[in-house]
Amino acid sequence: MKKMVRGAFAILALSGLSACVDDPIAPINGAPDRIQANPAVMWVKQGDSVAVLLRLVNEANNSTPTTFTMSNVGAGLAINLDTKYRPEYVNGSDTLIVPEVKSQQRYYVRGLTPGEWNYTVTSQGITGTFKVRVEPANLGAALSAATADAGDDVVITAPANTSFTTTATVTFATGQIAIASRAANKKSITVTLGPGVTGPATVAGVTLDYFPTLAALTLASTNTVTTPALTQANTTVGSATPAVGASTTVTLGSSLRYLGNGEVLVGGVPSGIISLSPDSAIATIVPALNATGAVSFTGIALKFLTAVPLALPSNGKTIAPTGFGGVTLAGGTDITNAPEITLPTAVGKSVVVTDNGTGYAATAVCTGTLGGDNCRFYKVVVPAGQNFNLTGRFDTSADIGFYRLNSAGGFSGTIADALGQSSSQQEAGALGSNLAAGTYYIAVTYYGPNSYGGGAVARPTIMQIRLTRTN
Repeated sequence: MKKMVRGAFAILALSGLSACVDDPIAPINGAPDRIQANPAVMWVKQGDSVAVLLRLVNEANNSTPTTFTMSNVGAGLAINLDTKYRPEYVNGSDTLIVPEVKSQQRYYVRGLTPGEWNYTVTSQGITGTFKVRVEPANLGAALSAATADAGDDVVITAPANTSFTTTATVTFATGQIAIASRAANKKSITVTLGPGVTGPATVAGVTLDYFPTLAALTLASTNTVTTPALTQANTTVGSATPAVGASTTVTLGSSLRYLGNGEVLVGGVPSGIISLSPDSAIATIVPALNATGAVSFTGIALKFLTAVPLALPSNGKTIAPTGFGGVTLAGGTDITNAPEITLPTAVGKSVVVTDNGTGYAATAVCTGTLGGDNCRFYKVVVPAGQNFNLTGRFDTSADIGFYRLNSAGGFSGTIADALGQSSSQQEAGALGSNLAAGTYYIAVTYYGPNSYGGGAVARPTIMQIRLTRTN
């Protein structure tokens, strides 16, 4: 009976051991033959520590109590023994001690420098070498300058053992940049700074030279750069007091340029840009009728950062038209004598005509179809596929409407007639949407006493029409 019990215990003991050995037929008490690290390959974030468990094991994966010696520790690592790991009670007492010799030891591996590093472990004449990959936590002091001016180049250098992808993007807390160039070896990016840049550089697209298959990282520099904010546009005006209806020039400072949709405003009112200089720095404008005051801009940009439109005031410049001396284009009394307004050919550019003539007439289409007192007429030849906006301004608050007539003089559509008698002294609308190519007429209609039964505001004596190409 005792032999059977002892045999049963032996079988149970062997079956329990078989679950924790690599080779069920290996000698359980065989001599150790290797050092086992868990994990065998480690990932550590720079500045962090990760635990590794070391065992001296035999072929059956059984541990031998021992101590370990570290050597050949990579320069990017620091490794320390956990001296408080696995305490034991002394001889069944309540006293805990940590034995020096244990079946498993714990070490902490700290990442100091990004890279792939090794460390060697030795115990009882057996040696093992293991790998640690240190992932960077940031770009370090990657920026080449702490302060700069808009337009300056700053270099961002990749930390040791890392690279930038060819599609890496750079951002700052505020402000805009333009990527100027990348080093052929992917170790640096040169960026051109815009105004108002602050903070560290954040680069999306950082790869590890020692593990290129890892998804690209997004990392920030530990140092910062600042450029002064741009609060105004340095400006020169050709004449601060041009004649009403006359053109003048508005020149931007050396770092700024007009974009295709750029506008010059006088007293907050857009003025048509008639033309730009070849370098897009000088705009020729006709100030809007009745507009006077500070010069400001929309649709301008730094010449090295044209993707970012700016809206800025000038550096204190004003324009105040005075007198009358602009080029005039007196409207016709019918379509038969309507003068032609030559439409602008460039997108975003305008043609401005000023009319101080007396060419109003009570034609049949004016008093009948349009229901006005009298009208004046202009001719336009519209190319295929081109659209234009119209802004009409006048020197009284009369009720003025703008209508489109076809080539035979028949009604073709309303351009602008929304305000009635308005202190804005303005009407604005589209000449038409995707008009068929051909000849059209603009009928400017005055709604006066005969339309309202008396009491209407006086007919304008000066009128201005601005046509701007929109596509």
